[in-house]
Order: sequence, then structure tokens, then C-alpha cells
Amino acid sequence: MHRFDAAYELFESLVSRLIMIVLGFLTLYALIAAAIELIVDLRLGSEFIEKELLQNTFGSILTVLILMEFTHSVYTSIKNRSVVIEARAIVLIAVIVIARKLILVDFKSASMEEVAAYGGIALALGILFWLLGLGSERRRGATPPP
Repeated sequence: MHRFDAAYELFESLVSRLIMIVLGFLTLYALIAAAIELIVDLRLGSEFIEKELLQNTFGSILTVLILMEFTHSVYTSIKNRSVVIEARAIVLIAVIVIARKLILVDFKSASMEEVAAYGGIALALGILFWLLGLGSERRRGATPPP
């Protein structure tokens, strides 16, 4: 069984590294696309300040941040020789995704239920992120903040 365990660990390591390479390319592509979008938007001058253009630019930047955070989570799991990505990192990525969605929502056409649902999801994820932080502090023996 030991040989199988070693082979499976090698497989997990290779898959994690492949995922990190793919995410790296996606992040680079998204960064270049966001930079091009920003340059085009800046050429518009004062029209760039329009809400829709700012929303699109911030949406692109947050997409890059989401990809970077996900890539960093995979990198950390490889560095720690653990394929499992920490739950707190996944929750943080979900919070950024919801923040991106809220920035891109057109509040003029969005229903109250839709906005309330996003708010509820953001609140639940924020509480979960905080609780996961408390749990990891307790495991390390630290005193959690009030």
C-alpha cells in the first residue's frame, strides 16, 4: 500500500502544479485584458468616470485578484506539501467573487430580492470567514480578539 500512497502523492503534486500553471496563464491573460481595457477607457477622458465604464474596469481588476488569490492558494498548498486548499482561502475567494458581482450589478434594474440575496450571501461568507479565523487561532493556542 505504501507504493500506491507515494504514487498518488506524486499524482496530486503533478495535478496541483498543472493547475497552478493554467491559473498563471489565465491570470496573465486577464491582467493583459484589464490593462488594455483600462488604456482604452482612459483615452475617453472625462467619459471614463461614467458608472458603467468604472464598473467594467473594477470588474476586470477584481477578476485578476480572484485568479491571483486562487493561484496563491494552490501555490501555498504545494509549498506546504498539502493538496488541500484551506477553507478560509476558498471563502475569501467567494467573498471577492460576491464583491465583484455587487460592483457589476445594475441597481436600477435589479430586484430587491436579488440585492438582498447578494447581501445575505456576503454577510454569511463574512461570518464564516471570521469563524474560520477564530477556529485556526484556537488551534494555534492564541487568544481570539473580542
